[in-house]
Amino acid sequence: MAPARGGYPASVADQIILQKLDGSAEADRILDEFERRTGLQADARDEGRVYELHGEDHRTRIVQTLTEIAPGWTDHLGFKLPG
Repeated sequence: MAPARGGYPASVADQIILQKLDGSAEADRILDEFERRTGLQADARDEGRVYELHGEDHRTRIVQTLTEIAPGWTDHLGFKLPG
């Protein structure tokens, strides 16, 4: 494993992509509420909403927050690997 940066292992993602699976208004609602609760700002791209994670952003509990917003969020959204 590479050396840790800022107290986090090097394997911590610097970017997440949340992709709409069904193009529904519910997917947009969940993403909008996720951004409101976390304070993360997305760069909307064809592949989904891209969130850059820096410093304290790594402490954001992404899955927990999505589940609190909508327990069935995985019916509407999925994670996409960068690249």
